[in-house]
Amino acid sequence: MASVLIEKPARGDFLPIIDGGYSLQYSPLIEYREGRGMILFCQMDVTGRSETDPAAETLTRNILQHMSNWKPAPARTAVYIGDPAGKRHLESAGFVTGNYDGGKLPSGQMLIVGPNGGRELAANKTLTADWLEAGGNLLALGLDQQNADAVLPLPITFRKAEHISAFFEQNAANSPFRGIGPADVHNRDPRELNLITSGAKAIGNGVLATTANPNIVFCQLIPWQFDPAKQANLKRTYRRASFVITRLLANAGVASTSPILARFNTPVDTAKSEKRWLDGLYLDQPEEWDDPYRFFRW
Repeated sequence: MASVLIEKPARGDFLPIIDGGYSLQYSPLIEYREGRGMILFCQMDVTGRSETDPAAETLTRNILQHMSNWKPAPARTAVYIGDPAGKRHLESAGFVTGNYDGGKLPSGQMLIVGPNGGRELAANKTLTADWLEAGGNLLALGLDQQNADAVLPLPITFRKAEHISAFFEQNAANSPFRGIGPADVHNRDPRELNLITSGAKAIGNGVLATTANPNIVFCQLIPWQFDPAKQANLKRTYRRASFVITRLLANAGVASTSPILARFNTPVDTAKSEKRWLDGLYLDQPEEWDDPYRFFRW
């Protein structure tokens, strides 16, 4: 059990080990990675037990073993092509992404193709296929059939259908979808999306998908297409979809900055009102009504 859970941030490389709380948007056990180091936040009640608790002791041993064995993953840089709103979103999430204007890509780089990016890359389809064959990594965000056909070296089939939710089992530790669960792709504003039906391994109903060779990851739920300032259901979908995009890039080794280490280095001034929690980890303005436990007495 855990008394105080951490809301899964949309900015920074936070990998939830366990999900919990309202809409599974919190985590009592979460890793934060930056550079070549890692901080593990454990909110599980493993101490202060009234008597010996075998589960708490086992969890503590496993955490210490995991920390001892942990090694940083290879890092990648990223370039982006597509809808300009996508690049602005990635930058607000702490990613440094260059613009891809054609030309040869290094094998260790991540190419992010946003909506309409396929048509822009059509002239470089052969070059992109050779790069993927040589070990390149591509993240496709919100592609439709026309854009996919224009850029991808293999046939991927889409169908336009309403997406509300999808179920899939927990992903393995080496999966490009690790840390992402069904609650993170729950759409509280039902609308039609281009869901993947064939040509790639679909996750759930095709809102996520991947191909192993070449290495392509698809996400059809695009956060910047939801206005979080409009109403609460859009805000929750925006935050969870933002977390999905951040997690997909972080899983691929693309760094996302956050102010966590700087905050640890500069303690709160108790003489002043603490407001810095409003900035740095959210991509929208947090409000009191965001906390369901405070207002609904759950």
